[in-house]
Amino acid sequence: MTNEEQHNDFEALCAGYVLDALTDRENRQFEEMLRDATPEQIQLFEDMMEIRDELALASEPTSPSLEVEENIMAAITGENEKSQPDEPDLKAGSTNIIPIWAYQAAAAIFLIASLTFAYVTFDLSETVDFQQSQITELQSQLDRQEQLLTVLSGREVTLVNMNGLDPSPEGYGKIIWDPDQGEAVLQLANLPAPPQDKDYQLWLIKAGQNPISAGVFNFERPSTDLFFRVEQLNEEPSEESNTFAVTLEPKGGVPQPTGDMFLLGEQQ
Repeated sequence: MTNEEQHNDFEALCAGYVLDALTDRENRQFEEMLRDATPEQIQLFEDMMEIRDELALASEPTSPSLEVEENIMAAITGENEKSQPDEPDLKAGSTNIIPIWAYQAAAAIFLIASLTFAYVTFDLSETVDFQQSQITELQSQLDRQEQLLTVLSGREVTLVNMNGLDPSPEGYGKIIWDPDQGEAVLQLANLPAPPQDKDYQLWLIKAGQNPISAGVFNFERPSTDLFFRVEQLNEEPSEESNTFAVTLEPKGGVPQPTGDMFLLGEQQ
């Protein structure tokens, strides 16, 4: 037997062994082959065993119908009546009860099924990930709307519009601030996404005081409707003037503004 024939026999018998479809003599022959198998053949055997286990867990067990059981028992009874006392010796070159090409076909079908199972599993995983990202985005939008409604329900709400400056003349911003509750919502529009090492930073500038940081904000894609919750605006408004500005600063923000100013607006 050539090396190629031995390799083909190993692949064919491997499928039958994994599926528990070999005779006792064929099982012994395959186990002898397995002891002398190449690393590639051992890997094939391990892959088939793993795929068999995955396929077994991929579906719920079902009981065969009575008709199927009767057909199987009839086939077994018929085979027993036709069988000879001695099993054929595969090594001696006698004819197999099940021809070798049948095992080769089973191996091919088994591998195709495993590839199909892997592809379907991967495709379903991508679908689930996409749906999860959509759910997360919708939840985020709902949270922002609830925050906006909470601020708007305040008795004394301050509204400040911010216009775009030279770095982004088309930019626009709006602050909706409830000083009594210490809550605010920032709306940004038409601003470019900041570089990876930068953040936008919001500032409150009261009359005669240094700018007060009101938080940093980041986004990956520009939009005409971006809302952010302002969590650092627990400040009493100045009776004289309250100015808001947005600058581009190093990642994480800075104590005092250093970067270009993109938006600026004063409470009227």
